[in-house]
Parts: sequence; structure tokens; C-alpha cells
Amino acid sequence: MKAACKIILFLLFLAPLYGRASDARSYYEEGKALREKGEQVAAMRAFIRAIHCETENEALLGRIYSNMANMCRQADDHETAFEVYKLSAEHFAKSYDSLTYAYALNNMAWEQAVMGHKPQALALIDSAVTCYPYLPLTQKVVETKAAACFFTQEYDSVLYYTSSSHGSDYLLMLRAQAFSFLQMDDSASRYAKELLPRTRNPFYLDDLYYILTHNDATADKETLLRLASNRADVQKQIKERHGQLALAVNLLQQDLNPEKQRWTIWFILLIMCGLALLSWLIFIAWQQHKLRAEKAKFERTRIQELNANKQLLLESEDIRQELVWNDYEALCREINKRFYNLATKLQDMGMNEQDIRMCILVLIGLSHKEIAEMLNCSPKSIGKLKDLTAKKLGVSGGQLQEKLLKTAIL
Repeated sequence: MKAACKIILFLLFLAPLYGRASDARSYYEEGKALREKGEQVAAMRAFIRAIHCETENEALLGRIYSNMANMCRQADDHETAFEVYKLSAEHFAKSYDSLTYAYALNNMAWEQAVMGHKPQALALIDSAVTCYPYLPLTQKVVETKAAACFFTQEYDSVLYYTSSSHGSDYLLMLRAQAFSFLQMDDSASRYAKELLPRTRNPFYLDDLYYILTHNDATADKETLLRLASNRADVQKQIKERHGQLALAVNLLQQDLNPEKQRWTIWFILLIMCGLALLSWLIFIAWQQHKLRAEKAKFERTRIQELNANKQLLLESEDIRQELVWNDYEALCREINKRFYNLATKLQDMGMNEQDIRMCILVLIGLSHKEIAEMLNCSPKSIGKLKDLTAKKLGVSGGQLQEKLLKTAIL
């Protein structure tokens, strides 16, 4: 019974690990299937999800990284391909599979060769051969050495490494190109014609067309026409595939560089916050402008109403009877009714009864002579009295009426 319980607990402990491994494998298989369909971006997403499953299957992780590196190679991003092949090699080393580890080293060497780093490429090749000095790796090593010589323009060495009569399509392609660069047209055409029936690789077909049209004056016209008719489609396929692969590699680079991605997100958030702040400031400025416009409109309306009331007072025949000068309370009631509590405001500003009378008469636009008649004094004394009243309000005599108008509408 105890043994059965231990087994059950052990299986329960392993279940989450198996689940993660199962998810990683399913994403890996999904990525491979999507690559075969030509859906490069979706395939890269599947591979990235597989990596994030945190499986402890080192061999599986090595294969996943190897597929991702192959996509980087096809997108001509050899620096990223080298780094991802390096990750693949690390996981294959942990899986204790010397053959897959040697292949990963050879792939790293090939990327160094393409980038023109021949010494580094040869050093990696030696490491691969030391790790697995057996037949399955031999042809890949020869291809990588030939590529290292080709990309450093050592075409005689390329011919040496591609001299085997049982070489791969890639070695045959390199041999044809080496003869072409050495201006040995007959040999270049010969190997191009030998490869033509064997390959459907769009990259090879494009190079074969160039070799046959530039190095073989006696090339079969029917063959050239067939190649030319397919060349536009081939180039279009290459361009479309390369575009998809470039997008897929960009996804991988973002995943491999989370620090850069985080800074990018922070930069975008900073821009959004800046735009939000700018929008808020514009909104506040617009609201203040709107309030100022409404206030100015309200003041204009009040001034128009005040002027209308003033005109009515001036046109009134019984103005002297309506404004009872000897009865201050009656005067205030009449003024309050007509001028929106102006008399009360003037009283709060320290004006006495005589000052308020003077202000009201100035406000309704009476002349010095008319004011003198109403107050029973001389026109000269009215001028002095007006200046004293204006001084109490902090303005000159000529500005008194405007000041009173503003005080009335505030």
C-alpha cells in the first residue's frame, strides 16, 4: 500500500513536467508543419511558445533553436542565426548527443563562413570533427569549408573541396559558380547543366539562369526560355518568402532581447503620456479661452443693458421726480432697481451720499451744467467734485463713467 502511494505521488510530481514537455513538443510539431506550408511568421510564434514551455528536454530545445536559426539563415540575418545556433549547440551539449552537437557547431561555422570570418569558421569545423569524426558529418564539413573559401573569394580552394563526383547539390552549385568567377565558361556551363535537372531550389535556379546566360553561348534556347519564364515567379517567391522570414526573425529578436523590448514599451508609454498631457493642456487652454469669451460676451451684454437703462433715464421726462435726491433711501431703491445695486456697491467702497449722487449723474451722462442744476451748485464746483469722486475710485475725471459702468456689471 505504501509503495503504491509513493508511486502515485511520484507520478503526480512528474505530471506537470510531462505536461510542459508535451506542450513544447506539440508547439514544435506545429511550427514545423507551418514552415512546410510557408507560414513563416506563424511558425516562429509556435517555436517561441515552445521555448517558453520551460521543458527539460534538452534535445527538443536544441531542435527548436536549430529550426529558428535556419529561418534566420534563410532571411540572410547571419549574425542572429549564429547566436541562435549557439543556443542550439548549448542544449545539444547538455543532451549528450555528440552528433547533433557536432552539426550545431558546423552550422555555427557555416554562418561565420558566410560573414567572411574564415579562421573562426575553420576553428568551429575542427571542434565539430573532434566531437564526431564519423561519416554522417563529413559532407556537411566539406560544404562548410567550401563555403568559407567561396565567401573569401578563394575559388581554387572551392574547386578542391567540390571535386568529389558524388557531391551534394550545394557543392555542385558552388563549383559552377567558382568556375564562373574564374571565367572558365565551359566548365561553369557544364556543371550548371548537370545541376539543372536535379534541383527545384529557387535560389539555385536563379543562379543557374545567370550562369547559363553569361557563360554559355551555345546553351539550349529552350532551356533558357523555360528558365526565363519561371525566373519572374521564382524571384517573386524568393521576395515573398524573404519578407515573411524577416518578420519572423524580428519576432525572435524581440523575444531574445526582452530588455530592448521593455525599453521600447516604456518609450511608447512615455510618448502616450506626453500626448495625453499635451491634450489636457490644450483642453484647459481651450476651456479658459471659452470662459474668457463667455465672460466678455456677458460683460458686453450687461454694458448694453446698462446703456439701454441709462438712455431710458435720459429720455424720461420725470427724471427729477423719480430720483429723489433729498431722500437717500428712496434714491437707493430707485438706483438699485435701475442699476443692479450700484449704489450699494459704491457705499461699500467708501462713497458718501454726495459721492453716490455725483456717480449716478455722471453714469447717466448728464453734463456739468445739468448736474449743477440738480445739485443746486455752480458748474465749476461740479468739475472739482467730479475729480474728487473719481480720485476715490482710483481714476481720473474723464475715466469715471467707464469705471462706474464696469463697477455696475461686476
